Amino acid sequence: MQCWDRPKREIRAGDVVMCPPGEKHWHGGTTTTGMSHIAIQEALDGKVVEWLEKVSDEEYLAAPSAG
Repeated sequence: MQCWDRPKREIRAGDVVMCPPGEKHWHGGTTTTGMSHIAIQEALDGKVVEWLEKVSDEEYLAAPSAG
């Protein structure tokens, strides 16, 4: 997963990831590992999510940062 202007990081089973409202971010599985996404969110003015541009293959396949 990666939050805007921060290093990409690997998440593992049981990890909890917090993304503050309005923070641009992405996340997903790999070619060998699936990912389940459970989100708790509220609607604002009848809108729940705003989908942004797709992540490039280069961004998605880049190695995560250590730590």
